[in-house]
Amino acid sequence: MTPLILLRQHLLTGLFCTAVLLIQLFVLANAHAAGKSSMYIIVLASAPGTGLDWQPRKSSLLKGHTVYVTRTTVKGKPWERLNLGFFNSRQDAVLVLNDIQTLYPGSWLRQASENEIKMAKGKALPVSATSKASRKKSTTGVQGSSLTEKQLDSLMQRATDEFKRKNYSQAIRYFTAIISAGENKHSREALELLGLSRQRKGQNAHAATAYKQYLEKYPTSEGAIRVKQRLSGLMTATQAPRDKIHMEDEQQEQKGQMTTYGSFSQYYRKDIAESDDIDGSITTLSQLITFIDLNSTYQTANFDQSIRFTADDTYDFLDDDESNSFRFIEAFYDLGSRKTGTSGRIGRQALRIGGILNRFDGISAGYQFTPEMRLNALAGYPVEIDNKTSINKHKSFYGFIFETGTFLRHWDMNLFYFDQDSDGIDDRTSTGTEIRYNDRTKSMFGMIDYDLTFNEINILQLNANLLFDRGRAAYMNAFLRKTPPLSTSNALIGRPETSIEELMQTLSIEQIHQLARDRTADSATITFGGSQPISEKFQANADITFSRVDGTEASGGVPATPSTGTDYFLSAQIVGNNLILRRDTGVIGLRYLDTRLSDTWSIIANTRIPVSRNWRINPRLQYDIRKSTDGRTQNKLRALVRTDYRYLNRIRFDFELGYDDTDDVMNGQSLGTNNLFFMMGYRWDF
Repeated sequence: MTPLILLRQHLLTGLFCTAVLLIQLFVLANAHAAGKSSMYIIVLASAPGTGLDWQPRKSSLLKGHTVYVTRTTVKGKPWERLNLGFFNSRQDAVLVLNDIQTLYPGSWLRQASENEIKMAKGKALPVSATSKASRKKSTTGVQGSSLTEKQLDSLMQRATDEFKRKNYSQAIRYFTAIISAGENKHSREALELLGLSRQRKGQNAHAATAYKQYLEKYPTSEGAIRVKQRLSGLMTATQAPRDKIHMEDEQQEQKGQMTTYGSFSQYYRKDIAESDDIDGSITTLSQLITFIDLNSTYQTANFDQSIRFTADDTYDFLDDDESNSFRFIEAFYDLGSRKTGTSGRIGRQALRIGGILNRFDGISAGYQFTPEMRLNALAGYPVEIDNKTSINKHKSFYGFIFETGTFLRHWDMNLFYFDQDSDGIDDRTSTGTEIRYNDRTKSMFGMIDYDLTFNEINILQLNANLLFDRGRAAYMNAFLRKTPPLSTSNALIGRPETSIEELMQTLSIEQIHQLARDRTADSATITFGGSQPISEKFQANADITFSRVDGTEASGGVPATPSTGTDYFLSAQIVGNNLILRRDTGVIGLRYLDTRLSDTWSIIANTRIPVSRNWRINPRLQYDIRKSTDGRTQNKLRALVRTDYRYLNRIRFDFELGYDDTDDVMNGQSLGTNNLFFMMGYRWDF
């Protein structure tokens, strides 16, 4: 190894270590430094005005601490905050915060100055019971929340994710926190989904209360009709039977509610390339992509039925032989009991729990033991690249997933087991677990998939997100896996045989397993990142990613593949909001990519301009400088503009026009190419 290469490796290693250290310091240094000079407090509530009649709620959580009021200014207007102090460390404050949020859902952390600590000693409020009248006045008057927009967005994302996973207990907790935060951009949707979550959990009385609140607050909204129908169905289902009832009324009570919704879209894409070494231009891409998503639900007092059909079609105007490619994405029928929570689904589907690696054709069913615990069973045929519209006849599987629901307030997990065969031969047998943690300031997801056939870990994943005070955040994503996922079928990679059954005519099962190991590489992708608000309008983001795919062994007539080495990706950007126009966004970013074959620097400028409520324009500029290990240098400028227009909240028109100008230099010779591309289409939501 030459000294130059050694120097380069040392420099890269130093760069990586420095970047990781900077990211850690970027997010944590201020908090650590401030913790030495000041103490932490919890902001229980905040409200506009001065001289407000704050009445702390009666709770043992407040005893032993100082409750006091401070004044601040928000956008030029006076506000007051109800505070709880004092905590020597952030960790101590977070422990109390997790409990106090049941009392004050919008509470958050901040640091207190020495002057504030001195002032609070003489202005502490008594922590005692208050009269009903006083509590009522306090609740309606000043018990608001000071959740930031970013915090609300994060809560709403978590809530909808839990709702989609049918983890209604956790979803209810998040939706309730959003609603308790006072009127915000998510309030209306959160209130509707809160009612729906309680309804699907079987809490019909609570669901009816939420629906009534919705209709009182948003009587003219687009969701009012849906909510009225759901409330009517609940009231009908819970009414006591009458002694005498007309046949028409009985039929009306038994009649269910049917809802159909979805989307239909079409987009045309075309690329035209020109080069210094050819005359004229060449059309490199000309495609029409059609997508349809159709959902139909039928709800009665006892059952929920739904049908979903999702498919796309790509028509290639340049391919005369195979001009179109149609595929089913999802197509299934689902039946669920509203009283017991038991459900079943048949067709092409995707379950994003329990280590399922892709979609499958088959059946899945779930039995609800308790409001929290659920057992899911599934069986079918995995959907792979070659069975877009047909069923995979070579592979079949069955599996079980046990969901524990929420425990210890913030945790939930599932345990899974899968057994997959290929032509009657054991292909993949795995077991593992997924575990999640969520609270106001942090979330975590971890998964392990262990293959019992090969006695190796197939997937190991860990994602973590931390929210700090003042809008700061940090995250880490680690993904270690076999590439492709370890299975007996991997032995067919590079071989002339088309099935395991055919391969077993010449090889033993031990030899086949060894071929499968030889064709499977270890890969790792790890990302560290963080964000830091700079001012009211600007925020800084930074992250570093490194990835590696190991090489494979030569065996069975299949050559070895080299390792990619460790690729490094660094990114930093400044994001601004409301710079010129309301709701506009501007981004300036710098990226660096170091791979085994090349180094690339990129400068990016991106902005989104809301011309009107329904019309947005998104210009973007990017300049890349790439230097390859073979001496080649490439400079590339990309300019594009995107625009979308929404008509009647149902139809959206999209248009994109872009231009690439590339200059390749090799051995002193330059070759210029340019590419013109555009896209146009529409999306109809119904």
